[in-house]
Amino acid sequence: MRLPLALLALAALGAAGGGADREEARAGRFSTPEQHRCRWELRSAAGASELRLSCRAAGGGPARSCAYRGEPRRCPAFGARSRQYWRQILSRLRRRHHPCAPGAPLSARLCGPGRAPPEAQLRLLPHPGPATPAPGPEPTEDPAQTYCAERWHSLCSFFVGFWEG
Repeated sequence: MRLPLALLALAALGAAGGGADREEARAGRFSTPEQHRCRWELRSAAGASELRLSCRAAGGGPARSCAYRGEPRRCPAFGARSRQYWRQILSRLRRRHHPCAPGAPLSARLCGPGRAPPEAQLRLLPHPGPATPAPGPEPTEDPAQTYCAERWHSLCSFFVGFWEG
């Protein structure tokens, strides 16, 4: 008789004590107005949260990945209503045409301007890629020389001149 009561008490204490820190949804999917299919994953560590996205256009093509990082725990309303916070953030992402494109930081209405410090907003992390594009071939003065065989230069020059105006 005492064992079931002890288990019941432990279960009640665990449910009451861990509700604010626990996140119910840690990963999921959504679609944007431009029909991009996106997957998201939430990772939290040491007060900072990172929301990772991977989006693919409806017609296929390469997936575009990005990540947003912030400290939502600095928002006073986050502790009691963290599920509502993440729903609002994901709703904002769903409305964006391109979720991985640079833009304004993400913030929930719960933690909007004046309600939380700027660190509570989620900011797009810079993509770790080459900072400058690779140099292409140097342009020549006459595209006809570049793209046409020697015996067609005069005809190509005419069409190139016509095309360029």
